[in-house]
Amino acid sequence: MAEKQLIVAVEGTAAMGPHWQAVVSDYLDKIIRCFCGNELTGQKLSSPTFELSLVMFNAHGPYCSCLVQRSGWTRDVDIFLQWLSAVPFAGGGFNDAAIAEGLAEALMV
Repeated sequence: MAEKQLIVAVEGTAAMGPHWQAVVSDYLDKIIRCFCGNELTGQKLSSPTFELSLVMFNAHGPYCSCLVQRSGWTRDVDIFLQWLSAVPFAGGGFNDAAIAEGLAEALMV
């Protein structure tokens, strides 16, 4: 197990979609690079002491085929940022998001 682990939990409903690229570029990129200790883009550490994982939760109902999804662990910041940029947003609404299930999955990782 790594010294530090960061799990990013993301609501995957369509309501989040229009804002996601700004969230990733303006906030998550900086937070993740600072957490991992490589603030310069593309800078690789010789032996990473962190692991990153992604949990995406959707909405209850017929709009999403999978309520909660999670990635494995990675120690590659650039790969993780690619995962974040590729999150598909669809269906759902504001009141039926599976927030509790998503947070429970993050705790189980």
